[in-house]
Amino acid sequence: MSPQFSRSGTVRQVVRSATGPDAVTVEPLFAEGGLPMVVRPKEAGADLVSLATVQKKWLADLLLEHRALLFRDWQISEAAAFHRFVEAVSDGEPLQYRDRSTPREEVGDNVYLSTTYPAAERIELHNEGTYWTAWPQKLFFCCVTAPTVGGETPIADNRRIKERIPAPLRERLERSGVRYVRNYNSGFGLTWQEAYQTSSREEVDRYAAENDTVTEWLDEDHLRTVQIRPAVRPHPVTGERMWFNHAAFFHVSSRDPQTREALVEALGEDGLPFTTAHGDGSPLADEDVRIINEAYLAEEVAFRWEAGDVLLLDNMSVAHARRPYEGDRKILVAMTDPVHGEAFEPTAPVSDVEER
Repeated sequence: MSPQFSRSGTVRQVVRSATGPDAVTVEPLFAEGGLPMVVRPKEAGADLVSLATVQKKWLADLLLEHRALLFRDWQISEAAAFHRFVEAVSDGEPLQYRDRSTPREEVGDNVYLSTTYPAAERIELHNEGTYWTAWPQKLFFCCVTAPTVGGETPIADNRRIKERIPAPLRERLERSGVRYVRNYNSGFGLTWQEAYQTSSREEVDRYAAENDTVTEWLDEDHLRTVQIRPAVRPHPVTGERMWFNHAAFFHVSSRDPQTREALVEALGEDGLPFTTAHGDGSPLADEDVRIINEAYLAEEVAFRWEAGDVLLLDNMSVAHARRPYEGDRKILVAMTDPVHGEAFEPTAPVSDVEER
């Protein structure tokens, strides 16, 4: 691997795989640097799967260093090739998407279409699976069809997000954790059958018990679940404590005022599809949620998708979102390399922690 200089004067790295002339360049996508780094072949027709197979360790180190890699001009344009790349760069098969919060269509072998969500609406920044007991370390996106307008997948640096959140608020959440409450079959959001990919209540209860989730069947088809999870988790490689939660994402105040009012009026506070609180059950203040959301947005960067793009994220280090779009948009998603978290109990009541 040897350094070269781009036209802008920034240093970029070049590595040649053992497969022959398929060298790559690695440089920031944006002139000001930051996320993501873009990885391009030096020669047309280079094979990304071959590179990933031969240079797996180098790519793993590159991801650990830069946290977000955009593979561009490699002509990965269909699910089978994407799946082969995912397998080549990972330590196992793609993960199944269970305990779902949004609709996903599987296109094969645990490769999914990105969230089926109205094109005119935005999906806010988040990390995948923060409320699971085992979540993916690697998160992959592949652009098969780029929308004509919008539809970017913004990303944001979790380290910088954490730094922007005032220390008293951050420390309160770190000590209390986050309490996630979900109601299924309330007429809004997914049914429990869709979320857990089963029609068996017994299987749901078994899965929940194995994953530190409390279930309450309010009637034949109304399931409520409660999960208490950390707000901050250690990175499995570096040990760095990462901001890693859905505290603001699932909070009702993150919705627009009209939608919030309609949901509360129709379902009541206890019947909302999603709600979050401190781990001891005390409310998470709207103002705190606003501060957290502003921290996310301040770090957001975005690029226009091009057909064939593959985006690889360190899921614990980088959050992702989706902007509204027009036209057809087909983005594939896969998750790999599960990280298993420890059971969590709040270490102090929120009232014992310094106020913001």
